[in-house]
Amino acid sequence: MKISVSVDPELMHAVDAYVVAHKGADRSKIIDQALGYWTAAQQDAAMEAQFADSAEPSQTELESWRSIRRAAAMRRLPKA
Repeated sequence: MKISVSVDPELMHAVDAYVVAHKGADRSKIIDQALGYWTAAQQDAAMEAQFADSAEPSQTELESWRSIRRAAAMRRLPKA
Protein backbone atom coordinates (compact mmCIF):
# COMPACT_ATOMS: atom_id res chain seq x y z
CA MET A 1 0.00 0.00 0.00
CA LYS A 2 1.33 3.41 -0.87
CA ILE A 3 0.75 6.36 1.47
CA SER A 4 1.97 9.91 1.89
CA VAL A 5 3.20 11.17 5.28
CA SER A 6 5.11 14.10 6.71
CA VAL A 7 8.37 13.12 8.42
CA ASP A 8 10.69 15.13 10.63
CA PRO A 9 13.58 16.25 8.38
CA GLU A 10 16.24 15.01 10.84
CA LEU A 11 14.67 11.56 10.90
CA MET A 12 14.52 11.48 7.11
CA HIS A 13 18.19 12.47 6.90
CA ALA A 14 19.05 9.61 9.25
CA VAL A 15 17.06 7.19 7.09
CA ASP A 16 18.69 8.48 3.91
CA ALA A 17 22.17 8.20 5.45
CA TYR A 18 21.41 4.60 6.40
CA VAL A 19 20.21 3.82 2.88
CA VAL A 20 23.41 5.26 1.40
CA ALA A 21 25.59 3.26 3.81
CA HIS A 22 23.72 -0.06 3.43
CA LYS A 23 23.37 -1.61 0.01
CA GLY A 24 19.92 -3.11 -0.51
CA ALA A 25 18.25 -0.86 2.05
CA ASP A 26 15.53 1.54 0.98
CA ARG A 27 13.27 4.05 2.65
CA SER A 28 10.16 1.90 2.37
CA LYS A 29 11.79 -1.09 4.06
CA ILE A 30 13.11 1.06 6.90
CA ILE A 31 9.79 2.80 7.50
CA ASP A 32 7.94 -0.52 7.28
CA GLN A 33 10.30 -1.99 9.89
CA ALA A 34 9.88 1.08 12.11
CA LEU A 35 6.09 0.75 11.94
CA GLY A 36 6.44 -2.92 12.84
CA TYR A 37 8.46 -1.97 15.93
CA TRP A 38 5.89 0.69 16.83
CA THR A 39 3.04 -1.82 16.52
CA ALA A 40 4.90 -4.31 18.73
CA ALA A 41 5.51 -1.59 21.33
CA GLN A 42 1.81 -0.71 21.32
CA GLN A 43 0.90 -4.35 21.87
CA ASP A 44 3.43 -4.64 24.70
CA ALA A 45 2.01 -1.53 26.37
CA ALA A 46 -1.54 -2.87 26.06
CA MET A 47 -0.52 -6.20 27.62
CA GLU A 48 1.33 -4.44 30.45
CA ALA A 49 -1.76 -2.34 31.16
CA GLN A 50 -3.94 -5.44 31.11
CA PHE A 51 -1.73 -7.32 33.57
CA ALA A 52 -1.25 -4.25 35.77
CA ASP A 53 -4.96 -4.33 36.56
CA SER A 54 -4.93 -5.97 39.97
CA ALA A 55 -8.68 -6.48 40.12
CA GLU A 56 -9.71 -10.01 41.03
CA PRO A 57 -11.52 -11.92 38.29
CA SER A 58 -15.26 -12.24 38.66
CA GLN A 59 -16.84 -15.48 39.84
CA THR A 60 -18.28 -15.96 36.35
CA GLU A 61 -14.82 -15.66 34.77
CA LEU A 62 -13.34 -18.11 37.29
CA GLU A 63 -16.10 -20.63 36.54
CA SER A 64 -15.52 -20.23 32.81
CA TRP A 65 -11.80 -20.99 33.22
CA ARG A 66 -12.56 -24.01 35.42
CA SER A 67 -14.90 -25.33 32.75
CA ILE A 68 -12.25 -24.86 30.06
CA ARG A 69 -9.62 -26.63 32.19
CA ARG A 70 -11.97 -29.54 32.88
CA ALA A 71 -12.80 -29.93 29.20
CA ALA A 72 -9.09 -29.85 28.26
CA ALA A 73 -8.28 -32.44 30.93
CA MET A 74 -11.10 -34.71 29.70
CA ARG A 75 -9.64 -34.56 26.18
CA ARG A 76 -6.08 -35.29 27.34
CA LEU A 77 -6.55 -37.85 30.10
CA PRO A 78 -7.64 -41.39 29.36
CA LYS A 79 -11.03 -42.38 30.70
CA ALA A 80 -10.88 -44.82 33.61
